[in-house]
Amino acid sequence: MLWTVYLSGEIHTDWREQIQNAAMEANLPVEFLSPNTHHESSDAAGDVLGKPDDNY
Repeated sequence: MLWTVYLSGEIHTDWREQIQNAAMEANLPVEFLSPNTHHESSDAAGDVLGKPDDNY
């Protein structure tokens, strides 16, 4: 059985890499997913929508 684990949460430390490395070292059947952790592209995610019509 393959487990899928979503690693949500803060993006300022390397806790995701620590968990992924430990799982790989233990040879666990896990695949990891996470949110976008790249600040610039994450902050710009809504830019493709254009400017809002109003500030409401």
